[in-house]
This record gives sequence, C-alpha cells and structure tokens, in this order.
Amino acid sequence: MSCKTMLALLLMLVNAASATAADEGFPGRKVLVVHSYDRGFAWTADIDDALQRALIPRQVQVRTFFMDTTLHPLEADIAAAGRRAADLMLDFRPDVVIASDDNAQKHFAARYAGNASAPSFVFCGVNKAPDTYGYPAVNVTGVTENLAWAKGLELLRRLKPSVRKIAVLMDVRPSSLTEADKMKSSGPSDIQASWFAIDSFQEWRQRVRTASSEYDALAVLTCHNLTDEEGRIVPTEQVMHWTRDNAALPSLGFFDYAVADGALCGVIQTGFEHGTLAAALALRILGGERAGDIPVVTQTRGLIMLNSFTARKLGIEIPHRLAQEAAAI
Repeated sequence: MSCKTMLALLLMLVNAASATAADEGFPGRKVLVVHSYDRGFAWTADIDDALQRALIPRQVQVRTFFMDTTLHPLEADIAAAGRRAADLMLDFRPDVVIASDDNAQKHFAARYAGNASAPSFVFCGVNKAPDTYGYPAVNVTGVTENLAWAKGLELLRRLKPSVRKIAVLMDVRPSSLTEADKMKSSGPSDIQASWFAIDSFQEWRQRVRTASSEYDALAVLTCHNLTDEEGRIVPTEQVMHWTRDNAALPSLGFFDYAVADGALCGVIQTGFEHGTLAAALALRILGGERAGDIPVVTQTRGLIMLNSFTARKLGIEIPHRLAQEAAAI
C-alpha cells in the first residue's frame, strides 16, 4: 500500500467519524487530552490535530493539557506537570482521558490503571512495554509505538546497497534509550550498528562530521533536547537541517518530521496515525465499550518517506518503483 493511499484511508477514518456527528455524536461527553510534550513538537502537534479532527465533530467536549516535558526536563518539573494534569482531571471530570507518550503515563495516567472508579484511559505514542505502567487494565487501552528499524534498514539499502555499518544518533531522554534497547535486537544480522546517546548539539555535530571515516550511514533516532553552549534547547528542525547540510552519509529517520527536515528516508511513524487510532478507541469507549475489553493496538502501518532534496545532494538516484511506493518530500 502506498503512502498516499494510507494517508487517504486515515483521512477517511476521521471523516467517517465526522459524517455521522449529527445523529451519532456524544453531546455532553468529555475527553481530557494530556500530552507529554509541547504543541511546538511536530509529533505532538500531529497527534493533537488528529484528535481534534476526530472528536470535536462528534460533539465531544475536549480539553487539552501540554506537560511541556521537553521544554522543562527536570524531574521535579515533570512531576509537577503530572500533578497539574491530575488536578485538571478532577476539575474537568472527563469520561475518557487520552495520554500521549511516556512521561504522561509515568507521571500521571499510570496511577489510575485498574481503578474502576477512575475515568477510562487511552494511551498512545508509548515506547516502553505497556505492562511497565500496568496496562492494559480494566479501564485502560491504547496504541504502542514501535519504530520500523528492520524495515527502515531494508529501505535504506534499496537506495544504498553497500550499507553495512551505521551510526545511530539519539538524545538522552529515557524514551529514546528505551526505544534503542528494543531496536538493538531486531536489526539484520549483517548490519553493524553503533549507538550514541548525545546531550549537546556540539557533540552531535562532531559525531556527524566524523561519521564517514568509520560508517556507511547515519540513523537519526531522536534529537529533541540537545542543548547549545548556553544550555538552551536547540530546535529539532535546526538540528535536522544542519545534519542534512553537513552529513556526507545517507541518513535514516523514523518519524515524518525527521525525513521532512533532512533525513534521506524512513519507514516512519506519524503522530497523525497515532492520534487517529487513539481517537477511534476513545469513541468506542464513549459508545459503550469497556476500555479493558478493547485490544491494545501494537502494530501501526508505517509509511515510506523519501527526501528527494537530500537524495540529490548525496548523488543518490531513487528507483522509479520505489518513488511510486513512497511519499516524496
């Protein structure tokens, strides 16, 4: 299935929810959305947009809270954001709570798992195994996040068959380290990967500049909280654009924004898909199903994305058949 077809199907899912809003809506029902990150983070923005598009036409009252944990990464600040989310839930009294990404689970949602008197919960974008948080439970279902490491490497080698050694760059957030641990056991046996957890933009630049002396390719897992010399967080878009302009090697991404901002290719996760799936689960709960009876979604489709600008810069020709399968940027 091509990327364009997949996106069309996702849009049809959202629009199908909207089409019957007049006679099958949920007036007076409430959904609280708690995001781990901030609205400026593309992944979170895409999840939120998908939720709004699916829920509001169904006459659902939606309230949204951003924990901003990338902007305020100290443990005390994250814990305080979790407490504010809990206070908001008590005040708003939602029927369903949708919690995105791991910090919202650890510092907020997990404490209510299995509590029959609490609202129903839907999680999405979760990197860790759901049972880390006590999921699933009588009042909890959701969508897990599993990055397409093996499929991504297969795609990269369709563009650059000689790839054997790859440097994987990531930030130091716990969710990034968790995802790396899952990926280490799932790659092809003939690929040698080295994993680098990086906290500063200076070190990131050094790794990118020197990678070509030892590796055949780069993989950009995450780069969300790299800091500059003054301790300020460098925007992800800036990191990816610098990497695109300075890397001598082809690069693999795992999220739509990473490929859009400069990685050569990826079989990517989209926040839009996660948000659409989470909204569909919430609507089923509002329709009378018990959260604990709805299976957790463990497989998302993933979309092939290619960055044609980066391909031209590296002198890589995209095969015609592959171009037809993919979304080109």
